[in-house]
Amino acid sequence: MVLLDMLDEITFHKDAFSSGQISSKIWLCRELENLHITEPQIVWVYGGWYGIVSLLLLSREKFPIKHIRSFDVNPECEPIADIFLENWVWQSWKFKAMTADCNYLDFVHEKPDIIINCSTEHFDSDKWFQRVPVGTLMALQSNNMTHEDHCSCFNSCIDFSKKYNLNNIYEGTIDFNYPDWQFSRFMIIGTKNE
Repeated sequence: MVLLDMLDEITFHKDAFSSGQISSKIWLCRELENLHITEPQIVWVYGGWYGIVSLLLLSREKFPIKHIRSFDVNPECEPIADIFLENWVWQSWKFKAMTADCNYLDFVHEKPDIIINCSTEHFDSDKWFQRVPVGTLMALQSNNMTHEDHCSCFNSCIDFSKKYNLNNIYEGTIDFNYPDWQFSRFMIIGTKNE
């Protein structure tokens, strides 16, 4: 009942659970699992929204996770994500959402093993990317969808890959063809180059 009360009080974006959003995040989980990483990872999620990618990674239990920190500039996201992932919040903060601008995150106190950003199209600058330490594993997604909230879309995965200087170990595209519209989502996974 608490979640329903909270959702009544704020603007809740049901798009977080759309087929395109969920399919894209499941795709990300599968490709991360295919890396066959064995050591538990410190994961930072940029633009974490309601924590859906974190929920999927943690519930699938196939990608080793030490803990996840989910950052979003919108303060309404933090309490919702913490409720959705409460099963891991109480476990010594295996998951914790935080309200923060990813352009100014501090790598002094903790360095993530992997940074996930499934919403690069919402970032209006590359400050967030420039601050990431060289050698950090990154999983990035974007799309070619024109939308009022999108600042940085791409025409192809090749264009997307050129924008972010990674030593790619994976790159791919999935197409969403709905009866009345379509778009493509692009993903690259690799370590950040100099």
